[in-house]
Amino acid sequence: MTATVRLDASSRIVLSRDLRHAAGILRGQKLKVSAAPGRLVLEVEPNRGKVVKRGKLKTWTGQVPSTPVEEAVDIVRHYER
Repeated sequence: MTATVRLDASSRIVLSRDLRHAAGILRGQKLKVSAAPGRLVLEVEPNRGKVVKRGKLKTWTGQVPSTPVEEAVDIVRHYER
């Protein structure tokens, strides 16, 4: 999707809902911005997540890494602090 946006009165860039939806940008999500002469690039930062205690359990709120189960178990078994 391609769109043309205009700076508002406070020199801010406002992205339309359709543009945010097409890019997969969620409400309140942080964006990484890089600048070059005549160009701005916005990139969605990955959801880092955090550990939250729910009752007696601790759960991860972020995305689950795509590591195969066997490899993840092996990493945990050999983990040292």
